[in-house]
Amino acid sequence: MKHALFISFALVSALTATAFAQTITPTRVGPVSQYGQLITGKTSQGKGQIYGSCEGVKDGAEVQVRGMSLYWSLMPQAVEYWSEEGITTMVNDMKIQIVRAAMATGNEDWQGGYKGYASDPNTQKNLVKTVVEAAIKNDIYVIIDWHSHKANKQTDAAKNFFKEMAETYGQYDNVIFEVFNEPEQISWGEVKNYANQVIEVIRQYSDNLVLVGNPSWDQNPSDAIGNEVTDPKNNTAYTLHYYANSHSWEGTYEWGGESEGTKGEKAMNAGLSVFVSEWGTGDANGGGNPDQGRNTKWQEYINKHKLSWANWSASYISEGTAAFQTGSSKTSLQYTTSGNLVKGYLESNPTTYKACHDVGPESSSSVIAIPLYKSSDHFNISFVSGKLALQSTGSGVTKIEVFDLLGNTRLTKEEQLPSGNHLIDMTSLSAGKYLARVRQGANSRQVRFEVR
Repeated sequence: MKHALFISFALVSALTATAFAQTITPTRVGPVSQYGQLITGKTSQGKGQIYGSCEGVKDGAEVQVRGMSLYWSLMPQAVEYWSEEGITTMVNDMKIQIVRAAMATGNEDWQGGYKGYASDPNTQKNLVKTVVEAAIKNDIYVIIDWHSHKANKQTDAAKNFFKEMAETYGQYDNVIFEVFNEPEQISWGEVKNYANQVIEVIRQYSDNLVLVGNPSWDQNPSDAIGNEVTDPKNNTAYTLHYYANSHSWEGTYEWGGESEGTKGEKAMNAGLSVFVSEWGTGDANGGGNPDQGRNTKWQEYINKHKLSWANWSASYISEGTAAFQTGSSKTSLQYTTSGNLVKGYLESNPTTYKACHDVGPESSSSVIAIPLYKSSDHFNISFVSGKLALQSTGSGVTKIEVFDLLGNTRLTKEEQLPSGNHLIDMTSLSAGKYLARVRQGANSRQVRFEVR
């Protein structure tokens, strides 16, 4: 196999138009450093799962992360936790690995609270940015959620929002994009048409995981079997939402319909990756006292299928599924019945993590996770017209490694490079999907790409 070819150039207009992501440095080693970017894939039996770019797609390497969903970004009892202090407290007290920023998208206007994105976009965007940056600092995953039941009627607004989010944060492995929270009783075709348009915008800036909802409040992920959304990066999962008192993990209902758990399992067995971006311990309306037995059965289902989840909700609003009691604050958590139950499930999350590059010696069978920015240099890579495009304000020995998604090394190259823009030829690779890692001094980035 011939070596990749470096081609230096003074200016490439397609690249100079791309802004460098702002530098946010984690203050701890957490799940993102250990697992890397979350990616979709299939087991050797063809079952859809979620993996980390660290180990790639292989049996036994499935990644399950668990945490909390913030309540709608409207009421003070919820927005209290849309803060760096709130996220950090949940990391320390509950061991969360993921947080979901459920942004209100419409003209919602709560007296004494906040207005939705359609009425006050700047406030809502700033709340989301605060959560995203807090998650990056804590090295946990974060879902940017267009929290709407009518997103298909908000397409232009959603496209503008996700363009800004993907351009600003899409290079961070932490970030996951949830483009449609819970479609109401509309057709899968309508959901898919909307999702295709938003994904197209996101993919201009990021190959990170995208979550797509499905009809009847995310209880039909099997609707996408054989009719998936269009995603050039093939990194889309389908959401399954449930509330333990109201929904079932197996079997059929008396009226003949399949349970939500059955439909989720059908989707996975058909090769689709599923993500539980919202679930509650009580009733579907957020109320009710948690049924211990039903919650236990749902957790058994979740763990059997290694599904990632975010519990509804990190708030102290007056609902049975709220995790915190009145009197709690962003720095002091007092738990409800629901909160204690969820905290108990989170207890099995790790207390410490190892950055993927520190786990053991490098080999051809282990894809190494990429740490976030480690210096003040601007450093970025992307895949453009069959070449890796490198931008760096630093200089020095630059090492490139390319892995297939099974973790096998397909290409290595090391060369002294000056600052500036460079193109790295990938035409020696056969058709397929790859993960490239580029290191230069303290800077290190990765990109997932496909050769056709």
